[in-house]
This record gives sequence, C-alpha cells and structure tokens, in this order.
Amino acid sequence: ASAHVSAQSKGYTLVAGQSSRLWLSLGHGCTHNNLNYPTSIFQVVVPAAAGKPTPEFHYGFKTSVVASTEVNSKNVPVNYTVTWTAKTIGHAIDDGTFYDFGLKLKWDATPQTIAFPVTQICYAQGKKPLYLQWIITDGTSKSPTDDTEYGPAPTVTTIAAVAK
Repeated sequence: ASAHVSAQSKGYTLVAGQSSRLWLSLGHGCTHNNLNYPTSIFQVVVPAAAGKPTPEFHYGFKTSVVASTEVNSKNVPVNYTVTWTAKTIGHAIDDGTFYDFGLKLKWDATPQTIAFPVTQICYAQGKKPLYLQWIITDGTSKSPTDDTEYGPAPTVTTIAAVAK
C-alpha cells in the first residue's frame, strides 16, 4: 500500500489567533498486490490548537465531526475527528486521482507547528480494506503490517500576527 497526504493553504496565511482555511490533499488511493483500491473513508484528527473545525462539503460524501471525550484545563475537547465517508463505492476516490478535503479553522493565539494525523481507508470489491495512517508526529517510523502503512502526519506552522 502507498499514498501520501499533504497540507495546503492555497494562498491563506496561517496567522495565530485568526481563522483561515486548510486543505488536506490526498495524493491517490491505494495499491496492494497489484490491485488498485479507491479511498472510501478519509479521517483527520484536528487538535484543539486549530479550533473546532468546519469541514468542506463534498458531493457523494457524508461528513461528521466528533469531539474527543478528553478535555483540557479550559474544558475544551483536546481534538475533533472529522470523517468524510463515500456514500457509495461510485463516490470513492479512485486510485490515480487526487482530492482535497477542506477545513475552516480558527488557530490558537500562540504561533506553533500543528500536526493533523489522518487515516485513509481504501476498499476493493470483495477484498479486505487497507489503512494508510499518516499519524507519526515525532520523526520516528513504524513498520507496515499486511493491511496498514504508516507515515508522517501533515503539519502546518502558524505565524504571529504583524503588529500595526
């Protein structure tokens, strides 16, 4: 299995304390044992430092946002999980194509680097699903299993607002 997810700001400046948009660009579906698998589910963990996300609508996908049950000292969820699920296999993202999943976010007031762990779930007719987990945030590596591959989480860095 192989794939990659990157974070794209598409011209938005990611300023601490302000709102902006971010897209997670899914490079392609999955390939395993010479079989191409389309992506049916795309999931991202949005940390509290990016605020409560508003996901972009995508035709043919059902979207959910679920707050973690764990909260910080201000009683705010430590993260939110956004999931886009293809309503039918015909809406899944074919291998060999790319797709951008957008989020509207409000950044924490402190400039910082923020990781967005993502999981891509791919299915092929009558086959067991493959999991591509772009979740590593500490520079380490993790060996793949028969159905799961691991890689670095997409990250962004917010900057301080310019004083006027």
